[in-house]
Amino acid sequence: MTKEMQSVEERLAIVEDERAIEKVLADYALALDWIDMELLDKVFWDDAEIDYGFFQGSGRDFKPVVMDVEKSLGRRMHMVSNVRLSVTGNSAKASGYHLSIASPEVDKPVPDGLSVFAGYYLDTLEKRDGRWGISSRKHILVGGSQIPEIPLEGDMDALNRIGETRGPHPERDKLPYR
Repeated sequence: MTKEMQSVEERLAIVEDERAIEKVLADYALALDWIDMELLDKVFWDDAEIDYGFFQGSGRDFKPVVMDVEKSLGRRMHMVSNVRLSVTGNSAKASGYHLSIASPEVDKPVPDGLSVFAGYYLDTLEKRDGRWGISSRKHILVGGSQIPEIPLEGDMDALNRIGETRGPHPERDKLPYR
């Protein structure tokens, strides 16, 4: 059916599904950054097929593994961009770039530096009981780098800082997705 033949309601349903899928992909990054297992549980179906190279298995088994990795870091920030997706009924294919930045230590006089990783996500999502979730994900790493971190001094010292985030961060409940 061509776009011209679809009703406004059909086109709106597609846009709503696409927006819901983009939210799932963004929620993955937020769940890791804010150590939010409740949110991560909504991202992956328990029976999802996950392949990160270092981990291959179910969504159920992946969630605590990836959360333990994130908890081992002092600070982290994940981004998903350039999302492309195609929805067919209650199934969708999606791809996106990812960039993650992490630091093992927090509030040191001379920071250790930031680890930066970039890559791709190749996802299949399914809509079950009216909710979208990832049913398969393959992570493809492009590369990583260690970059120096500068101490925040002078005027920069007055900036709000995230601080330690190995556990659920106290600012988490102020985020608009909660």
